Amino acid sequence: MEPDIKNHIILVTAVFAASIVAGFYHASADIKGAEGKIEAVFEGFEFIKDAGPLTIFAFIFLNNSIKAIIATAAGLFFGIFPLSFIALNGYLIGLVVYVKGLEFGFEKTLLYLVPHGILEIPAIILACSYGTWLGTRFVRRLRGEDVDLKEDFKIAVSKCLKIVVPMLFVAALIETFVTPIVASSLH
Repeated sequence: MEPDIKNHIILVTAVFAASIVAGFYHASADIKGAEGKIEAVFEGFEFIKDAGPLTIFAFIFLNNSIKAIIATAAGLFFGIFPLSFIALNGYLIGLVVYVKGLEFGFEKTLLYLVPHGILEIPAIILACSYGTWLGTRFVRRLRGEDVDLKEDFKIAVSKCLKIVVPMLFVAALIETFVTPIVASSLH
């Protein structure tokens, strides 16, 4: 069975977009609070700053891939995790765009995010969409419909591995090797 995730893509994209707006708005209303949140998130990644490019690539790829697979698989339980995950990511992007936009200019900030975001964002939206699809399958099963959750789980995770993970591989390559070139050309 091929999962029909069109409506899930629309839902996840809408949550993502609304979360970006919310993060941007929150940052504009409380710049110090937004800076603190951004600092807290990126503080955990300080160790990677001085690593070589292959280590950085491996870290980015594995970090994003593991989170995407978890977002897909954990969607089995009502789709709550993938929606929360995409909302948090959108919110953080909104915060970063506002705070760094004030610091470096909005054009530079967006140009820094766009190269790898072109693949990374759709990949994460797809992973979360497969997760919310699983959540709806779970609800249908609870309602007594004939749903093979084990098979649906295999399908969703397989789609994530075959479609999302390769997209994240290329996005990590771009983030590691292209984005720094773009960023340095902006200074």
